Amino acid sequence: MIAVFAICYIVCIWLIYIKLKIRPTPVNIAMAASAGLISVGAIVVLWQFSSPISNNLVVSRYTISIVPQVKGPIDKIYADANVPLKKGVDKLFEIQKTPYEYTVTQISASFDAANETVDQMDAGVAVAEAGIQVAIASSAAAKAQYESAKESENALAGSIGKVQLEQLNQQAIAAQANVVKATASKDQAVASLAVAKSTVKSIRANLDNAEFDLKQCTVYAPADGFVTNWQVREGTMAVPLPLAPMGTFIDTSEAFIVATFGQNHLMHVKPGDRAEIAFKSRPGQVFTGQVVTVIQASGEGQFTTTGQLANAASIHSPGKFAVKLKMDDDSLSESLAIGTTGTTAIYTDVGSPFQIISKVTVRIKAWMYYLMPL
Repeated sequence: MIAVFAICYIVCIWLIYIKLKIRPTPVNIAMAASAGLISVGAIVVLWQFSSPISNNLVVSRYTISIVPQVKGPIDKIYADANVPLKKGVDKLFEIQKTPYEYTVTQISASFDAANETVDQMDAGVAVAEAGIQVAIASSAAAKAQYESAKESENALAGSIGKVQLEQLNQQAIAAQANVVKATASKDQAVASLAVAKSTVKSIRANLDNAEFDLKQCTVYAPADGFVTNWQVREGTMAVPLPLAPMGTFIDTSEAFIVATFGQNHLMHVKPGDRAEIAFKSRPGQVFTGQVVTVIQASGEGQFTTTGQLANAASIHSPGKFAVKLKMDDDSLSESLAIGTTGTTAIYTDVGSPFQIISKVTVRIKAWMYYLMPL
């Protein structure tokens, strides 16, 4: 559009000063120059605000540090660097399982023994309940015998004798005490059963933990993607330390395309606006997409809480915001390498006649990537 305007402007100047033979004076020359400059400036401003363009675009992906949950020497490596892998299906490597298998076997034996103890305690509770019934029956019989002897003594003095009657009374009291003792034995058996059951739960938890550790000896791909910066060899000691990863996993399930723009140029940009993108890795091609969001945050505006006061000289910002874009072609988005750069233009709802400049610029840039790969 600027080129078209420049041609029209030159034609007008030619008509005015050559064809119409208007005598040039400082005043009319200044007016013509000012009109040209103001018009070009207005076109540039309207263009930048209606369809902002950025040469600072990058494709980013999530990366995952490969850190095992258990330690031990690596027995076997399954994954090769930069080879596509499926989440939870393809193996990365396997840590020596023998110590963890021993632990599972040991705790399993303890778990079985604890279950046997529970069965024994359960049987003990049943025996205690039966003992209570026997004690109650014995107490009832002793009490009945005492009451009968007491009635006979009351009806016919000297038929039983005071000594024998007292013995029967003591036997009744002892039988009642046996009921109390049997009840206490049952309570003790019930308490022991509860302890045995809690022991089973504790050992079950330990067994689950040991089985989990055993499963973690085989490390699978955490997502769809590939491993890069592969640092392991067979025999390497794997340690569950975040500061010592075994490698870096690139998650290819989702790609994020982010471009930075001047904050003022994003005045009219909103989610859903259409965009065109040219990648350096695919010269000569222009792809379509849309705005996902304008990221309303910038690292330059972040202050870290420390004991030091902010240094005024260190407070600065290039005045740019990032815009997250989404490709219309999901398959293409998945195939883009992390770190891919390029150019993008966003087309807003205002100033559509001026957007042709961005459309031409993006296409020129796409073809220029053949000649200017850097």
